[in-house]
Amino acid sequence: MTSKHKTKQALAALAVLGGMAAALPSGAAAAETYALIPKGLIDPFGAKMKDGCEAAAKEIGVTCLFVGPTSNDEGAQIQTLNDMVTRGLDGIAIAPKNPKSVARFIKKAKDSGIPVITFDSDLPEDNQDLRTSFVGTDNYNFGVTLAKKVIEMKPKGGTVCIQSGTPGSINLDTRVQGVRDTLAGSDRSKPVAKLDGQNGWTEPSGCPLYNNDDITLAAQQLNDLVIAHPDLDALIAVGGWAQYAPDAYKRAMNRVKERIDAHEFVISFGDAEPPQMPLLKAGLSSFNVGQNPYQIGYKALMALHDIKAGKTIPPSIDTGFVTCTPEQADTCGK
Repeated sequence: MTSKHKTKQALAALAVLGGMAAALPSGAAAAETYALIPKGLIDPFGAKMKDGCEAAAKEIGVTCLFVGPTSNDEGAQIQTLNDMVTRGLDGIAIAPKNPKSVARFIKKAKDSGIPVITFDSDLPEDNQDLRTSFVGTDNYNFGVTLAKKVIEMKPKGGTVCIQSGTPGSINLDTRVQGVRDTLAGSDRSKPVAKLDGQNGWTEPSGCPLYNNDDITLAAQQLNDLVIAHPDLDALIAVGGWAQYAPDAYKRAMNRVKERIDAHEFVISFGDAEPPQMPLLKAGLSSFNVGQNPYQIGYKALMALHDIKAGKTIPPSIDTGFVTCTPEQADTCGK
């Protein structure tokens, strides 16, 4: 590890510790304290998940710490997790940035007697015994829904490009699998590795697109995509990245606005957050499928508290999602 990278991690750790100090109310030492660790504090869902966690904490009289790295840095996230384990909290929830790397430190927490659950993003199947539960979206069905909306408008198939975040993220890879299987007319029992004509659908060269959770890069990728593939039939983004850079997204999609209006080019987008809804209303996406980040934060905290109280919780807690059309953009997801 370079000295520059060490400095970056140290600064991230200081930011985390500073945030914790601010989050702890006076007299909190005697209360149960739980931590929710997102992929990064810049996660667009962060504010709503934090609100849900803090609402649950207030309801039952415990402390919620919503802590993590100031950027999408997997090393800094692991350092945050290690810090929380060292502090001996009553429970930890984490959205693994790099599931395989995080698993080793979750085992450390479990060995220390600290219950751990995952939220938003899960561990690989062979490591899921390390966590008690997963709280979040049914990611496979999320991908299925994104794809079904495209099939409604393009029943004969065509060319489709899928955009995702970081390769290896279990939640995102699962969504992509749901998309591919549904377009191909298959299901979980017969997963499709690549669309190359199944049910009329093909992924062109250069797809899928991986933006590594970089919003600016995500928007640039779509701009480059519509230039390189002017006859593309569908775009399916399994998360909202590009739409969180609305101006850049508008510039890209305005290149093909006539094709979108004519339903020649169908766009199915993950997430239904405030920055995205004006884009949907303007017809710059065909559908948005939104998660429920407030409920993720709320139910994650409640699950940790139930574990602490000796209750049995299910291995997966589904927080649901909603499908939005341009006509519903003013109210959908609120």
